Amino acid sequence: MTIFSGIKLPQVIHETSSKYNESIKVLKSGDVLKLSVNNFVQSLSKNSKSADRLCWGQAVKILKEQSEGVDVANILILGLGGCTMQHKIRDQFPNARLVSVEIDSVMVDIAKEYFDLDSIDNHNVIVEDALRVVVEPEEHGLEQQSFDIVVVDTVLGDEFPDLGKSGNFLAAVKKLIVPGGLILFNRIYLDDYQESVNAFVGYVENFFENVQTHVVAGYTNSDNILIYGRA
Repeated sequence: MTIFSGIKLPQVIHETSSKYNESIKVLKSGDVLKLSVNNFVQSLSKNSKSADRLCWGQAVKILKEQSEGVDVANILILGLGGCTMQHKIRDQFPNARLVSVEIDSVMVDIAKEYFDLDSIDNHNVIVEDALRVVVEPEEHGLEQQSFDIVVVDTVLGDEFPDLGKSGNFLAAVKKLIVPGGLILFNRIYLDDYQESVNAFVGYVENFFENVQTHVVAGYTNSDNILIYGRA
């Protein structure tokens, strides 16, 4: 017997791939499900006690604090994955209309089957490229200056898609937010990416006001940084 004898490794209960993600796995660890994309944990099931202290719970805590006294009616989330962010947002903003955009239909199917996507009420999921949606919102049933909060949580494994670094993207997102409304970006803050993330923060400051950052400790060598400000 070794010191590792009592440790149970997560069980892979579903494994697939898609046009956008080479490796997609649903892992079961105890009664908690994890969504691993390209060997990076992207989502946790809504019953996870860890989600509150990790990036999802901390992001929603910031949104709640920053919107105190505001009747938040509409929230746009770019990125779905296993819908951890959506579940946390629904818990704290029970009356808001939620709209999520996810480019990968395989992710949407997994979110429905394993992560209780359909239990989130008043929630519309648009399967489309986020850039196309924000640049042409009317084509997808959305209106300019209609969202009190926009969360940009787009990742492909541990990569931040190029669209998030585009001036066209940031300008288009800003037009969707009500004046003074909130924007929050969730970025991976691995050592290899810190220089580009720090540059991105400066870029965001060119489009939004009162930009602040909050680093959230994650699993080993997998911190996140939350970047937020106002339109």
